[in-house]
Amino acid sequence: MICYWCSGYQSHSHHTGLTMGITNKTHIPSTYAKLGGALKNPLAVGAGMVSGMGFGTNTLSAMVTRASHELRQLCIAMGGNPRTIDGLAGMGDLMLTCFSSQSRNQRCGQRLMKGERVEDIQKNCTVEGIATADVAIVYADMCGLELPIFRCVHSLIHKKITPEEAVLDLMGRRSGKETKVLL
Repeated sequence: MICYWCSGYQSHSHHTGLTMGITNKTHIPSTYAKLGGALKNPLAVGAGMVSGMGFGTNTLSAMVTRASHELRQLCIAMGGNPRTIDGLAGMGDLMLTCFSSQSRNQRCGQRLMKGERVEDIQKNCTVEGIATADVAIVYADMCGLELPIFRCVHSLIHKKITPEEAVLDLMGRRSGKETKVLL
């Protein structure tokens, strides 16, 4: 399942240059922290959708748990180190954005479930998760990943499925796939 952006990227080690005369090498390049920071946004739109459909904290927590697995899968397939997603730059950011009522992405998901159009929502604020959902699907397809939450969010944003169809699709899946170790 290794895709590494489908470009032959070979190393997790990244030479980041000189800082105050000291060579700085890291095994968690900032590129992958940024990757997690961007890709969590469509998942936060999905979290808002869950809330907007009237589901409670338990359902939202289950969704975020599965979403973290998808975020980790995509990061690994794109050549990232899974530890990036496991830390604050990944899980911390994902949880904050999914559970915060101040998150533009989370509020967007709620508004979409109330019937508002994406174009109207984006007139007054930038919602990074809308465009990033498209990007996530392109990379998922390139890397051969299923990513059902990303795909449901993308389909709901683009009105390819109804909220009821999304619920049936996600709730009808077998549990346990999110615990598969991907190293």
